[in-house]
Amino acid sequence: MRRRILISSALILATLILVVGLFVGSMESPSKEGFTLTFLENNVLLISDADVVSYNVTSQEIAITEIASERLLDIGDKLYNFTGFVIRIDGEEVYGGVFRSAIMSAIPGSPRICVLFPSMGLQSGIENNNAIRMFYPGFEPPSDQSEANAKFNDYFEQANKLIS
Repeated sequence: MRRRILISSALILATLILVVGLFVGSMESPSKEGFTLTFLENNVLLISDADVVSYNVTSQEIAITEIASERLLDIGDKLYNFTGFVIRIDGEEVYGGVFRSAIMSAIPGSPRICVLFPSMGLQSGIENNNAIRMFYPGFEPPSDQSEANAKFNDYFEQANKLIS
């Protein structure tokens, strides 16, 4: 009988330690490895490396998963405030910018970039909720940020997510 109580107590203690460990682990900040796009208003990770399907260097479009798209859509109009976001590769800031929709006309000055969400085909005009499009003030990656541009492209090439 006493042995049964000890075993039960040990199992309950082990379960409690596991539950507490999982809870604390879920509260940790997002991984700083890989690609991250963090919303600055509340420091929430909006898009991580796992959410990126591909990056098209020609159209500057990042295809994202359905889950990431739903995450962005759930934020609603707050996504488009000018608080902005930061894109990091392996913890290093590469770009900062703001989200905008196709109907917004304001474009932030360099070195900030815009991310069009939902993405829109430039010729078709069709919205794509499963993609975000990098949109630069000069309509092409800033030439004064060649190191950031190279780091961005190199990362997606090494991750086998780069499309030309």
